[in-house]
Amino acid sequence: MEVQIVAWIDKKKRGDGVVSAHVIWRLGGGRAGARQIETFSAGKSEENVARAEGFLKMVVSAGQRWPDGWVKGEGFVRTTGGGPMAEAPTFQVIGEEYVRQIVDITPGQRKRYLAQISTLATTEIRGAMPFAQKVTTVGEQHVKAWLIDWDRALKTKANYHGLMYGVFNYAVEQGFLAVNPCARTAPKRRRVKQSQAELRFLAEDEFGTVAVTAVGYGYDAADLIRVTAGTGLRFGEVTALWVSDVDLRNRTVRVSKAWKRVGENGETEIPSWLKKQVRDKHTMREHYLGNPKTPKSRRTVSISPGIAAILEKLIEGKAANDFVFVSPTGLPIHNADFYTRVWQPLMNDLGEDGMAPFRFHDLRHTHVSWLIARGAPLPHIQARLGHESITTTIDTYGHLLSAGDELIADIVDIVLKGQQVRPPLRLVQSDAEAVG
Repeated sequence: MEVQIVAWIDKKKRGDGVVSAHVIWRLGGGRAGARQIETFSAGKSEENVARAEGFLKMVVSAGQRWPDGWVKGEGFVRTTGGGPMAEAPTFQVIGEEYVRQIVDITPGQRKRYLAQISTLATTEIRGAMPFAQKVTTVGEQHVKAWLIDWDRALKTKANYHGLMYGVFNYAVEQGFLAVNPCARTAPKRRRVKQSQAELRFLAEDEFGTVAVTAVGYGYDAADLIRVTAGTGLRFGEVTALWVSDVDLRNRTVRVSKAWKRVGENGETEIPSWLKKQVRDKHTMREHYLGNPKTPKSRRTVSISPGIAAILEKLIEGKAANDFVFVSPTGLPIHNADFYTRVWQPLMNDLGEDGMAPFRFHDLRHTHVSWLIARGAPLPHIQARLGHESITTTIDTYGHLLSAGDELIADIVDIVLKGQQVRPPLRLVQSDAEAVG
């Protein structure tokens, strides 16, 4: 039996510092096959490597041969007649190529996008699978039929549509299509927002019940719930805290890292400053420690004396690079394990007492509701949550600002009663003017 030789990538740094990526393989995969090579060197280092990885996948899918319609050194090109080439790739092939050449995403995001491309390629709509065909056969009518008939939440379909739009736009750029079939089909933002479930805010007595009930569970569940509701941190942030991130003297918590999902082949994107500090005890299946969600998610959060007391108890006797919260076996807390062993049983117990279920993330929403109720300014809340834009904060929590509506009503009432809205101006003299 002849040994198969799988294609590989050879990276070389040029004199200008840019990395060129060369995909090398034997035609047909056998030792006797002619040596083939395709070079990617026109873009930045990251772009060259990403495009080479995408091309390698296509070579493997084609049986260690050139992908149908690919022209060496040029890629998929149009025919001289100006129309799209006869051997256009399938939606899945060009979709995977598109995802693999996106530079500014995490390995986990790339893995998720590739899974979504595969899902679309196997989705049956009205007795057919439109996205299993060549990219040139998909029209606006197929996209609309998918949006109407696919049995998923509108928010999910909107997320998939955004990825699909990028794939078809890439197909247009590569010369396969004249127009993007997704261009006029995007779900309206207001409809997507209306379709989403209302945010859940726990009342003070509800939160008290939750905190007390959680005491009987492992994973320091009660303390984890109290600290999360008291800081507004995300699950991936609060479970990534090290002892060194807690400053009891100044009563602050520093958010500098968060749990991220690994890529399709176990790829990670650990920042260089953190890579030097990561040890075996910081590893967790299918996850790695990376940057928080957005640049502004790297932040320092003030904590109350009560939260500081909880954290002081949790970090006592631990090393600076130990996790604040760990599983009963001393390992980092995996979100799936926590949900199965703690959260779901807790929700079942609370449900038996008549409380409506809620998500762990709703503790973050509850935190914000407390701040707004006591008059905390939205810009301060934005910074505390790590939102990139104040618009996100307003869109999510603006409806809680009832105090503003009451103030407006009072102002209008003053005018209707014939009173003045503007207080009389008072001239304040300086000391020098008073003397002279």
